[in-house]
Amino acid sequence: MRRASIYRVSNKTLKKSKSAERLTLTAAVGSDAERKATVTFTSEADSKLKETITITQQPREDLPQPLVPEADLLDVVFRNDGTAEDISRSGIPVETLSGMAMMTYYNDAYRRFVSHFHHTPGTTVNEGFYKADYAADQQFINGLADGHSLEVLFKTDVKSDGSAEWKMFSAMSSGGTGFLISKADKGTELTFLPNVSTTGKSNWIWTKSGINPEAGRYYHVVGVWNKQEEKSYIYVDGELKGTMPAPGNFVHPSKTTSYWFGVGVDASLASGQNAWKGDVAIARVYDAPLTAENVEVLWNLVKRQQRPDPIEISDLLFLSGCEVGAGYRYTIYGKGFAAGDKIRFEPVDNAKAEAMIFDASVTAESATIVIPDTFVTDRYRMFLLRGAAEYPLGFTQLTFTDNPLILAKPRAIAHRGYHTAGAPENSVAALAAAQALEIYGSEFDVWVTADGRIVINHDKTFPGDSHVIENSTYDQLKNIKLSNGENIPTLEDYLTQAAKSDKTKLICEIKRHSSAANNQRAADAVVAAVKAAGLTDRVEYIAFDLATCKRIAAALPDAMVQYLNGDIAPAALRADGIRGIDYTFSTISVRPDWIREVHDNGMVVNTWTVNAEQDMMSCIALGMDFITTNYPQTLKELLTKTFVAPN
Repeated sequence: MRRASIYRVSNKTLKKSKSAERLTLTAAVGSDAERKATVTFTSEADSKLKETITITQQPREDLPQPLVPEADLLDVVFRNDGTAEDISRSGIPVETLSGMAMMTYYNDAYRRFVSHFHHTPGTTVNEGFYKADYAADQQFINGLADGHSLEVLFKTDVKSDGSAEWKMFSAMSSGGTGFLISKADKGTELTFLPNVSTTGKSNWIWTKSGINPEAGRYYHVVGVWNKQEEKSYIYVDGELKGTMPAPGNFVHPSKTTSYWFGVGVDASLASGQNAWKGDVAIARVYDAPLTAENVEVLWNLVKRQQRPDPIEISDLLFLSGCEVGAGYRYTIYGKGFAAGDKIRFEPVDNAKAEAMIFDASVTAESATIVIPDTFVTDRYRMFLLRGAAEYPLGFTQLTFTDNPLILAKPRAIAHRGYHTAGAPENSVAALAAAQALEIYGSEFDVWVTADGRIVINHDKTFPGDSHVIENSTYDQLKNIKLSNGENIPTLEDYLTQAAKSDKTKLICEIKRHSSAANNQRAADAVVAAVKAAGLTDRVEYIAFDLATCKRIAAALPDAMVQYLNGDIAPAALRADGIRGIDYTFSTISVRPDWIREVHDNGMVVNTWTVNAEQDMMSCIALGMDFITTNYPQTLKELLTKTFVAPN
């Protein structure tokens, strides 16, 4: 071989030197990026005789690396056990509100644990999210106020249809900042939404990207509010996608109890709202407004070739916190399972236990496995396996025992009647709709008028009317109409309707009046009316006022009376003749020991107002006796499912 043809690569020429025995090719000094050159050797004697090789030059490691911005206010890192912590210099406490709709798993592509959420998108939930509370950190508060940046790396399991706002990382409650996928009236697009105002009043800056994220792929998003420039920016996958004028001062949430960033939800006073369905891998807050160069550095750190997941499971439901035995069937409900699917159970807490893979018995809406006799008690991370693909299903805590406790299914109570079907709250029509469902009970609220009549309404006044019910006579109120044309209902109207069906009980809440005397008048009038109607076995009673509960229990010793206020242990109530508690789901969630105390004392436990399916599932697993909900039809359908059963 006597001649080599050298081709140019990236506008640079490989230099050559040769001797009688050697040809040497020399490349220019490398850079921070990989480079390749293609070299073709051609025979002078026969031009068809060629050999082509590719030479790869690795990036130089001694070059200065680009400066990575520091997430100095918040940098959430997810852990194997499902918890999370802030590793920034702020060290903000991150509360893990565990639930069946959330799990963490190790993502090989990003070499980190990520959090996966299975909420019904856009709903309000009480569990299954992370809460980074910055209310006590003035430096954090000031950092948001003088300009800030947010960074999130996320994946959605489904593409938004624009029917609700979905928020994966947000702190918005009548002020604040965060990301969302907007509703249809705002374009159904990924949006950075800081609240900035020149007047001090709430003013959302809709910094839109023009992108409705596709399901199954990750997006890297940075939102910047630059106070000095009076602008906000949104970057998606390293590219600037939108900017908006944003002059003025940052408007914080209206209540300090909403000074928290939600991961998997948006912040609110008492729960998580606009819940997420999909992954969150990174959730960070920066004190400084990041530049385009900063954003490019962050994007280069996470840039990956995207391959959308081939698996999509919706309406996922399964039971956690229950007991199982050998041969028991454990069923995971959801849409999207396919023949041949397998379920992998990875133990979380027991490092010595091995993962198990089960063949699943699949229907159109469920996948069922059979518990083997080698099963062990643990918290498990569940994955759906389909060929080479896998999909995170969630954490489940299962106790393996020779004598599993079979959970009784709770009974459904319609909150203020079945009004979400179209009837007004606390109307006779809402009671009739609840009766048509044949559920256990229909809850309603009562007040006593100045002349001793019992009328049905939640608030102390009727909508659009200024008369305070307990200070007004019935004649002053009787012509008020509900939105469906009904006159305001009386207890007599409700008792008449109750007599038409023996399936549904009346759950009568006696409202807390302005005086003890009026509380007593209301209790006495209710008891008298129920006795007169001959329906003492068809009415149950609830009240926030303890004295009212005691009074009814004394008057009707066999009646079911439940206390609402959530501040007294069950055993103490039983001593006063009160047979049940009816506490908010948020109260019961942090005091599950009260459920056992209730049952140990021969009492019952009800909880309100439980609207999300995942929260209903938690109530089932906790062993609630009753669930009060605005969506009794949803709960009734849920209670038809069997999650755990002997084979």
